Amino acid sequence: MKKNIHVVNQSREFDVTEKFFSITNKKGVIQCGNDVFMRVSGYEPKEIIGKPHNVIRHPDMPRCIFKLFWSYLDAGKVIGAYVKNRAEDGKYYWVYALASTIGDEYISIRVK
Repeated sequence: MKKNIHVVNQSREFDVTEKFFSITNKKGVIQCGNDVFMRVSGYEPKEIIGKPHNVIRHPDMPRCIFKLFWSYLDAGKVIGAYVKNRAEDGKYYWVYALASTIGDEYISIRVK
């Protein structure tokens, strides 16, 4: 993750009916995401595809949460938690993330 990342104490809004997802490889590199993921995160696909998923990790989130996520996923278990993410412009957004293994990849589906 980038050091000295820009954060803004303002949330990015999205509707409670919107669902978004991203898929990573086993190393946590983003392979794809839907339009809602791109819009809420503030990234264009060409800016985020191929980047580590922790590019959206907000510095307020303890690293141990993601260590737990990865250990569950590596063990083939499903895991879910509330997560504060950081958008490209430094704003934050809270989601409930449910992550699981799909084949040789991981999927994280998020809702408000």
